[in-house]
Amino acid sequence: MTARHGRQPAPSLAAESWQFEWRSRWEDVWASDFRAEWDRLLAASSNANVYHHPDLVRVWAETHGRAIGAEPLFATVNGPHGVRALCTFVVVVGRGRYATRRVLGPAGQSFFGYHDPLVAGAGVDQMHWSGFWEAVRSSVGDRCDHALIPSVHGVFAEGPLARPSSDSSPVLSLAGLPTLDALLDRCSANHRGDVRRRLRRLRERGAVAFSTAGDGASLTAAVSDFQERFVPAYTAYWRPRPEGCMLDRPGMAAFVGRVVAEGVPSGWAQYDSVSIDGQSIAWHIGLKFRNRMYWWIPAHDRAWQAFSPGKVLLALLIERAIASGVDELHFLTGAHRYKVDWQADVVTLSTVRWHAPSAKGTALAWYDAGRQFMNR
Repeated sequence: MTARHGRQPAPSLAAESWQFEWRSRWEDVWASDFRAEWDRLLAASSNANVYHHPDLVRVWAETHGRAIGAEPLFATVNGPHGVRALCTFVVVVGRGRYATRRVLGPAGQSFFGYHDPLVAGAGVDQMHWSGFWEAVRSSVGDRCDHALIPSVHGVFAEGPLARPSSDSSPVLSLAGLPTLDALLDRCSANHRGDVRRRLRRLRERGAVAFSTAGDGASLTAAVSDFQERFVPAYTAYWRPRPEGCMLDRPGMAAFVGRVVAEGVPSGWAQYDSVSIDGQSIAWHIGLKFRNRMYWWIPAHDRAWQAFSPGKVLLALLIERAIASGVDELHFLTGAHRYKVDWQADVVTLSTVRWHAPSAKGTALAWYDAGRQFMNR
C-alpha cells in the first residue's frame, strides 16, 4: 500500500530529528511568547512572504476562520542543522455524504496565495524537506483524518507526500525598471498596443487618477470607498456568476474589511483605486511585504466595463509599483492571460497531502482513491 492510501512512509533520519511544540488553542497561539518567536522567525527568514505575517493570519482567524469553526494546530519546530520553523495549520470539520472528517489545512486556506512553512537558520539550504513533512504527519498523528496543504513552493515540496498540482503562480519582476513604458517594451506588440489604447480611451472620457490609501484622511476615505463603492461593485459582478460571490461566504466580508482597516495603516495591505473625474470605478485590495506586492482582490464598476477598467487599474498599479521601487508583483495562483501577457515568470506550486495513520484515515484514503478512479 502506498502513502496515498493512508500508510505512513517509513520515517527517515531527517524526519526523526524534527521536534514540534504544538498549540491547539487560539489563546495560546496569540500568547506573547509565541508571537515573539513568530516575529523573530519572520525577521530571520529569507523565504518569508506576506501570508506568514501574524497580523494577517490573526485577522483571518478571527473572521472567516472563526465562522467556519477552524481550530488551530500551530507549532514551533526545531530541526536539524539549527533550523527553526513555524507551522500555521488549522483543523476544520468537513461533513461529507457518508461521514465527517477532520481536515488539516493551512491558515488562510485558499485566500492566502502560498502555504510554505516559515523557516529560518543557517542550515535551511541543506534541508531535505521530505523528512520535514514525514515528521509533521507523524507528530500530528490522529489529530486529523486527512491533510491537504496546497500552494507549496517546489523547494519545500519533496518526498512521497508532495504532488505537483495544477496551481501555478505568475511573478512579475519589476527590479531595475525605470518606467511602465520600459516594461511594456519587453511585452508583445499586441499587449503593448492594447494597454496603451485602453489607457487612451479612458482618458478621453475624463480626468483619470490612480490613488493608494495611506494613513489619516486617505485611510478614512478608503474605508468609506470600500463600503460604498467596492463592495456593491464586487457583489454585483460575482453574485450572478456560477462561482458565487466570495464576500457572501461566512466571515469573508468582515475579513476583507479588516484587511483594509487594519492592514493599510500597518503597512502590510494596500487599497488602490482608479477614478474618473473624481468618481472611483476600479479597485484593488492588495498585500505588501519586503518590497514585494501581492495582487489579491480586484473589482470594477460594470457600468464602465466597455473601457476595461480592470486592465487600466493593473497598468496604473504596475506604474506606481515601479515608481515606488517594488521589486516583484506576485499574481497569486492561476496563469491567466492578463497576468502572463506582462511577461511574468510562472512558478509551479505543489500540494502536500496525507491521510492519518489510523483506521478512519485508512478508510477515507480508500474512499478518496475510489472516487478519484471513478472520476477518471
